This record gives sequence, C-alpha cells and structure tokens, in this order.
Amino acid sequence: MQSSFAAPVSTRWIIHIPAAANVQQVLGAATQRLGVPVRIVRPLLQPDSWLVQLDRLPVLSTLATQPAVSALLNAIPGVGFASPDIEFKPVAIAPPDDPLYGSNQTDYMGNGTYAGMNMPAVWEQTRGSASKIIAVLDTGVLFDHPELRGRLLRGYDFVSQVTPPTGTTETAPVASSGSNDGNGRDPDASDPGDAPPPGFVCSDGSTTSSFHGTAVASVAVAQANNGAFLAGMDWNAKVLPVRISGRCGTATTSDIVDGMYWASGSGRVDPAIGVNPNPANVINLSFATSAPLGSNCTDAGTAAVRLAITDARARGVAVVIAAGNNNGGPVEFPASCPGVIAAGAVQSNGALASYSAQGTSTNDITLMAPGDTTGQFVAAYNPGMSGGGHNGAPDPTKNGAAMFAGTSFAAPMLSAVVTLIESAAPNLSVDQIINVLKTSALPYPSGASCSSGNLFGLGGCSCSSNSCGAGIVNPLQALNQARALAGLPVANVPQSRVVSGDSTTLDAGISSTASGSNTGLTYQWTQVYGNPTTLVGTVSPILQVTAGLTNNLAEYQLQVTDSNGNQVGASTVRVLSAGVDERNFTPSGQSAPVVTQPAQSSGSATTVTTADGASSGGSGGGGGGGGVAPLGLMGLFALLRFYRRGGRAL
Repeated sequence: MQSSFAAPVSTRWIIHIPAAANVQQVLGAATQRLGVPVRIVRPLLQPDSWLVQLDRLPVLSTLATQPAVSALLNAIPGVGFASPDIEFKPVAIAPPDDPLYGSNQTDYMGNGTYAGMNMPAVWEQTRGSASKIIAVLDTGVLFDHPELRGRLLRGYDFVSQVTPPTGTTETAPVASSGSNDGNGRDPDASDPGDAPPPGFVCSDGSTTSSFHGTAVASVAVAQANNGAFLAGMDWNAKVLPVRISGRCGTATTSDIVDGMYWASGSGRVDPAIGVNPNPANVINLSFATSAPLGSNCTDAGTAAVRLAITDARARGVAVVIAAGNNNGGPVEFPASCPGVIAAGAVQSNGALASYSAQGTSTNDITLMAPGDTTGQFVAAYNPGMSGGGHNGAPDPTKNGAAMFAGTSFAAPMLSAVVTLIESAAPNLSVDQIINVLKTSALPYPSGASCSSGNLFGLGGCSCSSNSCGAGIVNPLQALNQARALAGLPVANVPQSRVVSGDSTTLDAGISSTASGSNTGLTYQWTQVYGNPTTLVGTVSPILQVTAGLTNNLAEYQLQVTDSNGNQVGASTVRVLSAGVDERNFTPSGQSAPVVTQPAQSSGSATTVTTADGASSGGSGGGGGGGGVAPLGLMGLFALLRFYRRGGRAL
C-alpha cells in the first residue's frame, strides 16, 4: 500500500526564496501566519533554498493538514515554493526461503530467455571506463566488501540528523532518529548499519541492518573475474557513495536534495563540505514514496526534488531512480519527475515482476530491467553483527552475496548501462542516450499475462508501452545504436582489479573501430593517477606494468585512434594494491585534497543564524564539475528479511 501524507503535518519544510527576496521578512510572515516560530535550520546546496523548522505544529484547525500548511507557505510573497521535508526509504522485498536459488544471474546471459541482456556480447565491445562515475545515494557502502574494493571513491555522508547514543531515551520515533553513526554530516560515507538500537523495532518490523547501499552499488559495478560472488554490469565505472539514509533506512528530502547537488556539482558550495572533486555522470537513487501532497511530481510539495533533478540534468548528469514496489501501481515519487529514467523490474520471461510499479506519465521515462524467473537480483550482502550491543554493525568476516527483489536493484542495472554507453560513445548527450535506451528497448511480450511462478505467486501482468513504459532494457542493441551515432572507436580496457603483487598486465586487444573492426587502430597508454609505475608497451594493445604497484592506487588511460586519425576513443582502468585503503590514498608528491570555495559566486550571499546557532552562507557558486570467469555464487548466500515499506527503499 502507498503511504498517506494527510497526517502528520511536517514540522520541517524546504522554502525556496529567490535571491532578491528578504529571507527574514519571508520567515517572519510565515511565523505570523502559522502562529508558531519558524527558524532556519540551514541553507541547502540548492541555491536560494532553506531548510526551516516549525517549533511546534499550528494549533488552528484550518492548518491541521499538510496541504493547508503548504498552501499558506506557498502564498507568502517572495516564496518560490515550499516543500515538506518528507521521509523516503529504500525499496526491496523479502526473498523466498531458498538461499541457494539456482538461477542467479541468468538475466545477464544471452541464454534464450526473452529478457536476457546478453552482457557477454556487450563486454566484448566495452567493459566501461574508470573515468565514469555513478553516484549511489543510499545508506553508504561497506568499503571492505571484496565486490566493491577498487571501485570506490571517498564520497560523503549527508545524513544531517544526529542519532542519540544507544541507551538514550529517543526523542522522536525510531524511524526518524537519524544517522546511526553517532554524528551528523562528515566525509565518511561508510555504512554503519541501519538497525534500531536493542529493544526497538523499525516501522516495517525490521531489527537488523540492510546494507542496502552496498547491494545497490554491487549490481552496477561488482568486481568481475575475481572468483567470488557476482559480476557487476560495468566492470570499470567507479561508485561515489553519497550517504543520505540512516537508521531504519530513512532518508529526508533535504538530505537527498543536498546529496544530488553535491554529486552533480550543480549547486551552492558549503565551505564546510566543499566541492565534490569527482562529479557524477549518473545519479542512482533507489528510494521512493508517495508524492507528499498526492500529486505526481507536479506541485510545490515536490518542487525541491524536481528542481534538483532538473539542475543535475542541465549539468549533463543522468538521473536513474527506482520506480517503486507497489504491485503494479503507478511510478512513485521521485521516479515520476521529469527527466528521470524510472527503473521497473521484470522477470526473465519479460512479464512484470509482481512487486514492481508500472505505467507511464507524460514525465517519467520507464524502462524495465530483468531479474530471474521471479524478478530477483543477486547483490552483495553482509548479515551484520548480532548481540553484544553491536546494533547491526557490519561483520567484516561475513561479506557475501544474497538474492534480493525490488526495483532498488533494477535501477543500478540501468545506471550501469548508461555508463557503459557513455564509455563507448562519450560524445552523446544524456538526451541522446535516453532516446537510444527507449528506441532499442524490447517490447513487452504477448501472452505473458498472469503467468504462474512469480514471486509470492502473485502473478505477472501483460504490459504495453502505454501501460508500463518504453520497454525492457536491451543493452546490446542500445550500445550498437549509440556507437553508430557516435562514430568513434572504442578503447575496450580489461576490468579494474585488486592486485597483491608489484606488477600486472592490461590487455585491450579487443578494442574496435566504429564499424566493429579490430584492425587499423593505434594505441596510446598513459598513467593518469597514482604513484609512478614502470610501463612497457605503451603504444601496443597490451600494457605491462612491471613495477610500482605495491602500496599504490593507479589508473591507466588507453586512447585508440582509427586510420582516419581524427576519431578517438579513450577508457580508463583502475588497479588497486590489496593493502591500500582507497578512501585515504594520496599519491606521493601530492598533498591531500584541499577544500576551497570557488573564486566566484553565482548569487548574492546572505549570512543567517541557524537553529543550531551557527552562521551559514546563502546562495553561492556552483561546484566543479573477453571471456567471463565463473561467478562463484554458490558460496555465501544469505537469507534476508528486508526491505523497508511505506515511503521505502526499492
């Protein structure tokens, strides 16, 4: 069931006040009309937007509903929009009882199933590039999980509400009690777990941690050919973890908006946070809820998120959001917003997964990604510690994989398809890539209505482009169409890797011209990051790194040029030494990154005192912006009781 937002009324609101308006006058008018004090909590990274707090709920019966408060705030002169700071949660569904479910990753294969994606044929053309970045806005990640090692950037923790220490009496519902890591915002995007403290239960009945962000990230980029667990879709793209969700999987509008602006580099710069040094190519959000005022991303209640998406798209960033798990209902917010690639889920036979949202509006661009015969996905997992007051912290000895269901895991599939296309056709715009994804999509098969054997026996239903969206993602055809448009050769580098020695070999011999030929190419390898290494074969398809990898994190870019001399493709591969923490690595001879404000601002600066007593700046400048080895999935699978319902993780 979709959650209702008729009550309670939110006490936190995002108010957009154009730079020419007087912020204090607007808030004074709000205080007078509501009859309760309205204070600034902080400015958002969205220019001219402020998070404000009502000290208490209005007492007038005419202001007892969310729409009534929204109408009042939006009617104040100088207010561009006012959106409630609502809660979101990740969206996933409990799997069946069999932890060794045999289908595993058949959705990746070209094995005759209708929705099979034939990823081996895609990887023969491109395995992606480490220069492409997917920002995963989620619960953070487990930096030590073997499926993510070598693929992670430092990221940032945007969960702003501090969780009281375990044992302290909660002053808010457990589902609303914040970060779960003992502090507020900081540069550590690791996932501490989202379980409630001992003796408490989340609103969905959960008492354990989900590590949802790790699972989502792994679907997109899990290390391939490492003999463990699973293979990701893109073998080289990096993940920028942006933590926006804390205890019980709860995320707020204001934290999501700030995370989007920081990830895309499109908003105001907070000097305490700094500019994101690694702007994303794709933003992935596997969270959803009902629209706060009952609309479909069209009114003031959704305006803050809608503007964040618009600004990210204007920066050239694709935005992929899980469509929701409402058993065939409409695409949920914010996947229903304009410019979003909304990700739904189908079974391997092309029938809609029983849990998935469906349907299109004039705004959303819905594509379906396949799971197995019941719409399940394989993803990285950690069961968390239990007992002894560990409060759901990750167990470093039990990193593994599990079967999951939910559109949460369809979204990173689509995000990775986008980065694969971008690596092969870097001259295409996001709009062109979206058009390629739509026009190449598989149509929904006939005769797939209400087939038996779906998850929980609920059945799948027939779909059309009018009722379920553009169709089922077809990565190989989309890649072929994109390459035809781009007209560029592709530097097909091997997968990123973690090495224990001082040397390695990188073979890019299956790079190809725009027409698909492996002949007529010239090669140029260059080390673009890390401590200097010794290289042999820099003008051949095979690069030998003969020394220098110990205690290093190095990246190598391959540029290929065809016989015309003016068509160039480039891809990057990352090599991580097993003993290095990629969060803290800085090449020798370089200083650690320094956070600075931009030289110019894009708007007037306003200094205000926040509810916490600190001074904050107002509007500011924008930020800078071969063969497949066995997957080894039979080892560590785990049962999950999961995920969050209501406004929920997908």
